[in-house]
Formats: sequence, structure tokens, C-alpha cells
Amino acid sequence: MTLSLAKSRALRLITFGALYFAQGLPFGMMAVGYLVLLSDAGRTNEEIGTAIAWAYLPWSFKIIWGPLLDRMPATRFGRRRPFVVLSELVMGATLLSLLFFDPKSQLDEILVVFVIHSTFAALQDVASDALAVDVLQEDERGRANSIMWACKSAGVALGGGGGTIFAKYFGWHALFVTMAILIFAIMLLPLLCKEGNESGEAVEQAPPARLDWKEIKRSFAFSAPLFGIAIAFFTPFGYALANGVVVRLMRVDLKMSEEAIASISGAATPIAGSIGALIGGFLADKIGARRTMGLMMAGVSLALAAFASLEPHWSSYHVLVTIIVIKTIFFYAYSASALGFFMTLSNPAVGATQFAIFMASTNLCYAASARAGGIIADQYGFVTLFAIGAAFQMATIGLLPLCDERVAERRFRKEATALS
Repeated sequence: MTLSLAKSRALRLITFGALYFAQGLPFGMMAVGYLVLLSDAGRTNEEIGTAIAWAYLPWSFKIIWGPLLDRMPATRFGRRRPFVVLSELVMGATLLSLLFFDPKSQLDEILVVFVIHSTFAALQDVASDALAVDVLQEDERGRANSIMWACKSAGVALGGGGGTIFAKYFGWHALFVTMAILIFAIMLLPLLCKEGNESGEAVEQAPPARLDWKEIKRSFAFSAPLFGIAIAFFTPFGYALANGVVVRLMRVDLKMSEEAIASISGAATPIAGSIGALIGGFLADKIGARRTMGLMMAGVSLALAAFASLEPHWSSYHVLVTIIVIKTIFFYAYSASALGFFMTLSNPAVGATQFAIFMASTNLCYAASARAGGIIADQYGFVTLFAIGAAFQMATIGLLPLCDERVAERRFRKEATALS
């Protein structure tokens, strides 16, 4: 029996969830375990923020991958699947390459491997998102996006908190091999499942379509997508500004053990993230993505403000977990609803390119804010950092009324329907 993503809703949800899990798994290791190593090595908040920035930076290359994918014609293997499979291969291979580097003396080389890995993880993300734009039905986008974010959260948890504990008892080499095996296993899904637009037999090879710059220009020729870029960059900034140095805060300032850090990043945070993603997808379908984003951003702001005001109680594990869980629920609900929001803003004719521009803007935000947050924490302290993050998060809600995604919906999809 031929497996087709276009013909099976369950298969679509499982596949996209698994692909997002594969993105989160190694990223969790870089965002938690690697930062524990840097903290134990005596690195400053600024240095750790810089390391996070380098890990995030390749995700901004999505703006390059988008046009590449949009000019590729459909083949017997599909239009998007070859890029997904290639990315998974390189992601697994880069993890295995870490076996040959000594983390005590070759941290720079390891960071280069992380950059290469993140570059192809970004390609996998663009290809997966483009495939989602191609095959997801409009009435399932909210549910699919919530599942995708929930699975990415689970991957970050397993690779971050779980990976930190795994490495403590079995070693980092065993962790790298295990992660590579999991990624190769997930690769079987896009390898075996057809997109639905390929016959399985040889097809006539049309020359690659030229990237339609006129269509891209038309896609940004009105205010909604332009404000969409600003929303993509600024609306996560407050959260991202304060989030990058939390691991060092726990490890160095609060003297927390690997197990305690893992219990937060590997249990409490991912569960909260999954719940938040599901809530965000549900609310986006019920009351709209933009309204959901605004409500959740306000929640993130209040959580950061509470974090700043409760500094005398940070040493309490239960207080710390409670604040982080609440903040995570709100942020992942925001993130899940934002995915659907940016999909609606994207012109299907150049879907991979336009959606990638929005996502690249978000990842530039993470790269810029990580180092900035480290500098603020070193110079002014964590309380000031969280207070600034809270204020910024609340202020950027004001961008949302300036971008009506329904305008893009009418301009792109309704026109396409009329022409067909």
C-alpha cells in the first residue's frame, strides 16, 4: 500500500510531528547540556549568550533555502521530500562527527559542527514547513501547528534535560550516537511517504522554474506582510532576551545539580511547552491566531515581571519551577498560534520563500537577543534583565493590530480560487 501525505490526515500529523521532534532533539542538547558544560568551564553570561547566538544564526539562513525550494519542480520523489531526507542525513552525520572531537580542548571545532548541523536543521525546517503549506488543509492548520510545536518541545526536552542526565551516566559519545539513530529512524517517514503529487514512476523532468521575483514583490507589496516581518522579529524579543541565560543562572548562581536542571528542562518545561502549544493551536482555531498571540504575549510579560520581583525566592526550587512553567506555557501557546498566523500571511505561490522570511526574522531575533541578554545580565544583573524582557514583551503587543492576516488571505487564496 502506498503511503500518501495528501490522502491521510493522521499520516500528515504524525509525520510533521516527528520532523519537528527531530529538530528539537539535538537543539535541546545544545541549549541545555552544552550550556551546562560552558557554565562548568567558567564562561560568562555574555560568552554563553554568544554561543547561543551562533547556534541560532544558521536558522536565519532559511531566507536562502526558501527560494531554492520554491524553484524546484515536482519529481518522482516529490518536490519537498528530497530536501527533508538530505537534511536528516546531514543532521545525523554531524552528530556522529562529534565523536571525533574532545570537548575539553576543541570547543571551537564542536561549535563549528553545531553551526553546520543547525544549517541543515534549518533546511529541514523550511522543507517541512513548505510541505505543510502544500498538504495541510485549512481547517487542520491550528491542530497541526500545535502538534508540531508540542513534538518539538518534547524533542528539546529529551535532548536537553534527558540528554544531560544520559551523558552524565553513559557519556557524551553514547548520547551523540543515540540521537543520530533516532534522527535516522525519523528520516524513514519522509523517505517512505509520498507527498501525494508524485506518481511513483519516472516523470518528465521539466526545467527548474525561475524564482518569480515579481510574485515575491507582489507578496510584500502591501502592509500586512511588511508588518508581519516586524512582528516576527520583535514579538519574541522580550522572552528570548531573558531566556538564554537561565541555564547559567541555575547552574552557577543557584548551584543546581544536573538532575535539578534536567528536571526543569527535561520534565517541567517540555510538559508545559506541550500544553501551551496545544492550548495555542486550539485558541487560534477558536478566536483567531492574532488575538491568541496578543493574549499569550501578555501572559509571558507578566511571568517575566513575576520572575524579576521574586528574586529573593529564586533559591526555592518550587518557586523557580512554577514561574518557568507558567512562562513556558504562555510562550509556546504564542509560538503555535504564530505559526498559523505566518502561514496565512504567506502566498502559496512562493510559500516556502515568504514563510521562510518570517521565520528567519524570528531566528534573527533569537540570535540578537541571546547575546544582548548575556551582556545585560553581566552588567546589570538578572532582575534588570527580566524586567526589561517583561516591558519589551508587553510593548510589542502593539504591533499586532497593524497586521490583519485576513487581508493576505483574501489577496492570495481567494484570488487563486477565483482564477482556478
